[in-house]
Amino acid sequence: MNYPRFSRITRLVGDQPFENLRRSKVCIVGLGAVGSTALEALARSGVGSFTLVDFDTVGITNINRQLLALDSTLGEYKVDVAEKRVKDINGECEINALRLFAHTDTFDHIFSQDYDLLIDAIDSLTPKLSLLEYAWTHDIHTISSMGAALKKDPTLIRTADLMDTHSCPLARQVRTRLRRRGVSRGITTVFSEELVEYDYREPEEEIHRELNEQILERGRKRRVLGSLPTITGMFGFTIAHRAIDYLMEEKQNTL
Repeated sequence: MNYPRFSRITRLVGDQPFENLRRSKVCIVGLGAVGSTALEALARSGVGSFTLVDFDTVGITNINRQLLALDSTLGEYKVDVAEKRVKDINGECEINALRLFAHTDTFDHIFSQDYDLLIDAIDSLTPKLSLLEYAWTHDIHTISSMGAALKKDPTLIRTADLMDTHSCPLARQVRTRLRRRGVSRGITTVFSEELVEYDYREPEEEIHRELNEQILERGRKRRVLGSLPTITGMFGFTIAHRAIDYLMEEKQNTL
């Protein structure tokens, strides 16, 4: 095997674990701050195939934290920007870019092929619940991001089974509602233990309402939460690192 651009990876982990990464198929749903960072790290680690799912376009308020957001990409679909970026990192990588809203009526399309790993980087509750329930019931190995907004302390980022999470309001809602649907243990989760107190505006109270992100006719407008690029990036990198560990080991006995 001769992949000069990944020589630092193979020198650290060895040829066979890298080959496992190269043969892996990963689906990432949500290409915002967390998802775009996870994608970047996995692409630079040599993962050979991605399905990328996001219906949104790049907006001006994305620039503070999302790798895909630049003045030059404003208004473009995130999946299209992501495809170009990954191809610039590794031209041999296979990309299936889906401009889709991830929900029950699009799952047949999204999961028309098998994946070694699903990364859930959705930050809206209803589609997140539907995606995680689907993945759990179909035995798809999943790493899910909980709330990275409103956090300031990077030392409190943790990884645990969803059912063992605590302190995170989003994780609490996801955990509670999925239990009602019969979902139990088995979803790896990145979350923060940091306790936060905050006041946030309703979407209609925003001064620049036209800048509110990810508005879809079928869904309600979301409350806008402050976030730091350092914390959202660390969430993404933590997810990617867990993914790399899993993928290097998971395909070991299947080649």
